[in-house]
Amino acid sequence: MFRLIKVSVLSIALLTVALAGSIALTVLTYTRLTDEKPIASLYFEPVAEEEFIAHLSSPHADVDGTYKLYGDQWRIDAAFMKLQPWANILGMDARYKLVRFEGRYSDIERENTQPHIAYELGSDGGFDLGYLLVKLPFLMDAQYGSSTFTDISEDAVYTVYRTQFGLLVRSEPKPEPIGEKASVLGQVRSWIGGD
Repeated sequence: MFRLIKVSVLSIALLTVALAGSIALTVLTYTRLTDEKPIASLYFEPVAEEEFIAHLSSPHADVDGTYKLYGDQWRIDAAFMKLQPWANILGMDARYKLVRFEGRYSDIERENTQPHIAYELGSDGGFDLGYLLVKLPFLMDAQYGSSTFTDISEDAVYTVYRTQFGLLVRSEPKPEPIGEKASVLGQVRSWIGGD
């Protein structure tokens, strides 16, 4: 009888450890496969109708700068290397290189007839060991271009993220400059939100 209780307690302890390990591995897998990293931020200043100065900043110094764009939308492109899911789970991230930045028009006819400027981002120089390592066939899943675009708003700050599968963008309201009074709309939002 005592032996049966001892075996049962040991079995329960082992099952508990196995369950905890399984849950931890599931959380790790989810976290790694949904990993996002901010790679650029930007905001726009209007110059004329459908003409903007974009202020782009990134950890990559050769991407930082101001760019004149035409249109009512903007787009950023990257060369992208997706790794095998098991490599992501082990802590390796997809590789990317920002390659192009441009304005665009939501209306196709205007896109084909209005002014347009595109900028090459980054440089081809430099040695990136990580970029070379993922070219190993057992690590790399796919190599492709990834692009994201959205409408231009002069009242927003945009953040571009690298995921394990491509680029995405999120926006948030541009903070008001220090010393400026809040707009009536901002005061109403604060009042409704209880701030």
